[in-house]
Amino acid sequence: MPAVLTTSAPEPIVYRVSMRAPASHEYEVEMRVPALPDRDRVDLVFAAWAPGSYMVRDFVRHVFGLEIADRRGRAFAPADVVRVDKQRWRIASAGRAFRVRYRVFAFEATVRTSFLDDSHAYWNGTSLFFFVDGELGRPCQVTVAPAKPSWRIATSLPPVTGRGAGRSLSYAAADFDELADSPFEVGTHARHAFSVGRTRFELALYGRTNADPARLVDILRRVVTATGRIFGGFPFRRYLFIVHALPVGSGGLEHRASVTMDIAGLSFEEEAGYVRFADLAAHEFFHVWNVKRIHDRALGPFDYTQECYTRLLWLYEGCTDYLAHVIILRAGVTRERQFLRMIADDWPRYAQRPGRNETSLEELSFEAWIKQYKPSENFTNRAVSYYEKGFWTAMALDLTLRLEGGGRRGLPEMIRWLWERFGRSGRPIADADVRAAAAAIAGRRLDRFFDRYVRGKDELPLPALLRRAGLKVVARAEWDDDDKPAGERDPVRSRRARAWTGLALHADRTTVRNVVPDSPAWRAGLTFNDEIVAVDGARVAAPTFARRIADHLPGAEVRVTFFRRDELQEANVRLSESPDRKLDVTVDPKAGARARTVRGGWFGV
Repeated sequence: MPAVLTTSAPEPIVYRVSMRAPASHEYEVEMRVPALPDRDRVDLVFAAWAPGSYMVRDFVRHVFGLEIADRRGRAFAPADVVRVDKQRWRIASAGRAFRVRYRVFAFEATVRTSFLDDSHAYWNGTSLFFFVDGELGRPCQVTVAPAKPSWRIATSLPPVTGRGAGRSLSYAAADFDELADSPFEVGTHARHAFSVGRTRFELALYGRTNADPARLVDILRRVVTATGRIFGGFPFRRYLFIVHALPVGSGGLEHRASVTMDIAGLSFEEEAGYVRFADLAAHEFFHVWNVKRIHDRALGPFDYTQECYTRLLWLYEGCTDYLAHVIILRAGVTRERQFLRMIADDWPRYAQRPGRNETSLEELSFEAWIKQYKPSENFTNRAVSYYEKGFWTAMALDLTLRLEGGGRRGLPEMIRWLWERFGRSGRPIADADVRAAAAAIAGRRLDRFFDRYVRGKDELPLPALLRRAGLKVVARAEWDDDDKPAGERDPVRSRRARAWTGLALHADRTTVRNVVPDSPAWRAGLTFNDEIVAVDGARVAAPTFARRIADHLPGAEVRVTFFRRDELQEANVRLSESPDRKLDVTVDPKAGARARTVRGGWFGV
């Protein structure tokens, strides 16, 4: 329903977004700041990051042609406009209203930034709008002038009654936080809608895709319904999915009443494409509660000018990533067999990462700003993604909660506990509250779990927990094919897969990307960026390096020739047996009643 302006509300800050030359990829933005009689000086500030994406991006680098004038259009004197730092201008306004005009170059097609061309326009508020320091709580309005008459507008913000001229439309935000948290899609996107109960959901689908739109809508309906059951309903009356079908997908970014998802548009030639879509949608939609409403003080209200450090990203992202798989299982998008196959495929990859136990999960969360998104060459050896480690810790926590409490309640109920006591009322959480939530669900304190696996660096006991949940877990060497039928075994291939160097190369060249600590290559002195050219005198390329290593068995010594800073060198590498493992995870038909109850509660049966 359109928002109705009232005279009792503070006068809003008003923005106008035009796109008269979309091929230039530049938005033209006008900002009108009302009179602030108690403010002789006003600071205009541009955000440095986008909430939900924990990296300083310095959006102001895309701002050009800044002009500041009074209400009548008379330019301020140079002495009255002082640039304080990279993102802040100080205006000597003497309390008077003034106008700001500028252009924003928008040519980064991601969910975190803004984009404009002759096919569509998309923006996040943090990469397009200045805000007035000290006035974040003031209402905002934005008028959008589409580039073409055929373009339509999709946003979660309500339209403003009686506002807009011609093809322009205006929208209201309660404050800058809501404006910044409400992305816009403007163009010829396809529109779809459905309802769950009294809540309306909309899909704005842009781009070329070979997906069946009706299937996408059905998946979204299933996902939101399954998630709504966890929380007993939805904290809004309307929600918008903005989906960009692009050549390459780049993930999603959550908002309180909307989401943007960038997907690989032509990746739906098999069922896996729809499963990936469902998983992404479930992850981002769960953020409606977990991080957008359940969060600590660092993540709301936001400081848009600098890093906002928290040790709880593992909860917001790792738990959300894990529960997305549970949700699409409960929604019927996937089946139990697929869920167990995911564990079997992905756990060994994590369990073989050399840096998984080098840094605690809390510290990985805290350091995301400087390490996760700006990794050094040795990141793989000394750290791991808080998403990935958080995922497996969340699974371990879910199983631990169910084993302690009889199986019926687990991590979904723990997140709902936090929602009911903190998120619903807007109260920020702390680490102690997360532990209290776990204790409430388990029936006893789980401090030992948090101290060992969240604050500490102990190896996660996931295989043992899976067995206690009624699953058979069998680990084998990656090269071992004894589990295959006799007619499918390949003893030659199996033998050739046994030798291991510990080197990881770039995909398209023989340059060393990583060397596992204490591996054969590490002990031989090979290191980052060495360019390997030969093995035992035989020239190698990216596809053939592994083949020449496979010519030898573990224990053999091979001569590796490489360039280091244009100097030709050699190293003798004594091969060892590959530590890589594969996993079989199946339902244990001999599991006891308690284990079956735990598994049933876990899967939502």
